[in-house]
Amino acid sequence: MEQQARTFEEGFVEKLSNSFNEPSWLTDFRMESLKQFEILPEEKSSLYTKHGLNLGLEFKSLASLEGATADPAAPSMSEIASGMESGQYYVSTQTETIASKNVRELESKGVIFCDYHEALEKHESVLKRIFSEKAIKPSDDKYAALNSSLFTSAWLLYVPKKVRLTDPLRLRFFLNSTKPHFSQTWVYVEPDSEVSLLTESYGAEIPSLASEVVEAYVKDYSTVSYSNIQDYSQQTTVLTNSKAICERDAQIRWTLGYFGGKIHRSRSESIFLKDGAGAEDVEVVLGNNSQRFDLVSDLSHVGQHTRGRILSNNVLMDKSESVFKGMIRIGKDAKNSSAYLAGHAILLSPDSRSDAIPGLEILTNDVKATHSASVSQIDEEQIFYMMTRGLSEDESKKFIVLGFLEPAISRINSEELRDTMRDLVESKWYRETGLIRRKKREVLFEEENKDQNVKRDIFEGHYKYR
Repeated sequence: MEQQARTFEEGFVEKLSNSFNEPSWLTDFRMESLKQFEILPEEKSSLYTKHGLNLGLEFKSLASLEGATADPAAPSMSEIASGMESGQYYVSTQTETIASKNVRELESKGVIFCDYHEALEKHESVLKRIFSEKAIKPSDDKYAALNSSLFTSAWLLYVPKKVRLTDPLRLRFFLNSTKPHFSQTWVYVEPDSEVSLLTESYGAEIPSLASEVVEAYVKDYSTVSYSNIQDYSQQTTVLTNSKAICERDAQIRWTLGYFGGKIHRSRSESIFLKDGAGAEDVEVVLGNNSQRFDLVSDLSHVGQHTRGRILSNNVLMDKSESVFKGMIRIGKDAKNSSAYLAGHAILLSPDSRSDAIPGLEILTNDVKATHSASVSQIDEEQIFYMMTRGLSEDESKKFIVLGFLEPAISRINSEELRDTMRDLVESKWYRETGLIRRKKREVLFEEENKDQNVKRDIFEGHYKYR
């Protein structure tokens, strides 16, 4: 640990904080985060120690953040923003940000949707409130602490009381250089409000590191929907941490699609702090080549009458691997809580591998908690049935995979992003790389069938009770 700590240049974090002209309380937070990164282990839970991934990060290069090279073949901002002609959105790279013309219309409703520079300049009081309640504390996770000490990009979405935004807001990011990218997103929703945020993360075909922290503060009777599509280059190491704190009768809906990255390490948690809170967390993973995915998704029930659901569907090709680890925690005062945790994987190659490790930690009675896991190959009878309808073996497998992932994809609150995710599945299936190019294609699922998928309960019971 001492050798690792010395790789960080003395005074680097203070210089970084000063470059943003941050107040002293933020500088102190960065310094405390750096200390926690240096002392925390890769895995805090002894249950998961032997299932972790060796990330092989070069801490010296992270500390200096110098010598980065841009990709000359990276798409232009207009290409990155393709398809985002309507709505309220931001599109950004590591060097440039553009916004939709109507994003300022949100200010008339008291909504704040801005980048870190504007948040520091105009909304420090909101930032101070967020950091006083900090969902992901420096002591929670080693790589979240690294992000909190070095983040140079951030987004603030603040929704005041009794404001319901019917149209989703959007963020699209493109990693265009070898410089490590550290970003945070804060969604703070006051009581009796509603918002949907759709995010996309892409990257050039160059080695780099992308670290993203997402926090949602969902106050009484409010609803937040957060969707993310991650399709970084397979030369990129991806670290993501997300956490929601839900208060009385508050709801969070996570929909996460993981396609890119050499290694993707994800840590996600929903905390039901008060009575009636709930969450639905759906994750989609599609791996090929030698990609590795290390996923942890937890539900923490504190209040009574809370409801949590997690479903992780993984499809693995070639020599790709995934580890899904999840824990349902029901506290001693969380009576009448209901929780469901499931991890399912399809292996498309004898060299692919998936492990699922669901767990329960229950400290009270009068609760309902179910967990399940399955790892299997595609049923040969399903392939035969599809081939009798005129499809090739490869097409049959592709459509079965699309059907396996569709219940999650159909939850995204944007037709464009739903089609984007389906296109990503097809692009990866056919070994295409680069920024997704939208194209007209045959629609596998008619719109009425998509609606049925949205309405039906995708969080089914344990396989014994189906």
